[in-house]
Amino acid sequence: MPFLHAQRATGNPPPGGQSRAQRGRGQSGQSGQRGLTLVELLIAVALLGFVLLGIAPLFIASVKSNYSANEYTSIHILARDRLEQVMNLTFDDPLLSVGFHVKDQAAFLPDPTNPSLLSTVRNPFAVTYQVTQWAIPPLAGPTAPAKDAPFTPIRIVLAAQPFQYKRIDVEVRAGSGPLGIGARVSRVSGVLNNPTIGTDLSAVDPCFGGTPPCFF
Repeated sequence: MPFLHAQRATGNPPPGGQSRAQRGRGQSGQSGQRGLTLVELLIAVALLGFVLLGIAPLFIASVKSNYSANEYTSIHILARDRLEQVMNLTFDDPLLSVGFHVKDQAAFLPDPTNPSLLSTVRNPFAVTYQVTQWAIPPLAGPTAPAKDAPFTPIRIVLAAQPFQYKRIDVEVRAGSGPLGIGARVSRVSGVLNNPTIGTDLSAVDPCFGGTPPCFF
């Protein structure tokens, strides 16, 4: 009896046994290690589905925006390249004659393995340009602009008229692409000064009035 009384006083468990606190901790640890139930799994999948439904439209919009930006970059580069080609011609070159110039590109893209040949990939770009003649208003005289009036060049549409420069407007148009993106258009402009204003006179402008396919 004195030996049992000493064990209860010190709080030590009897030999080979466990205290009530230790038995409680063991039971709670075992219950915390149980797996997910089917209901919990279904709830987690449903929450994940709601999150994906919110993200999917943003992802699709981002893909469309990136594709459209790449297309606009491509057609703008093509337009600038064509404008530089035309502006490097002589002033009286037939390709710089007044009027609308239709698409002069190949129907198919070049073969990447042999650029001198054409591939079977159809060319989606249409490159066209329009050449117009313009005169600068005189600084004095009855046709001179009024003081503080904005500078407005005069378009020359009749033949045998003096003019100061030609304006070239190049347009590159790409057809409707995938992902629901519509047609893309890029237009750039440049001017060429008339080297002989007194002798190099204008020609009749067939595009006056903006009759399609002319730009304006």
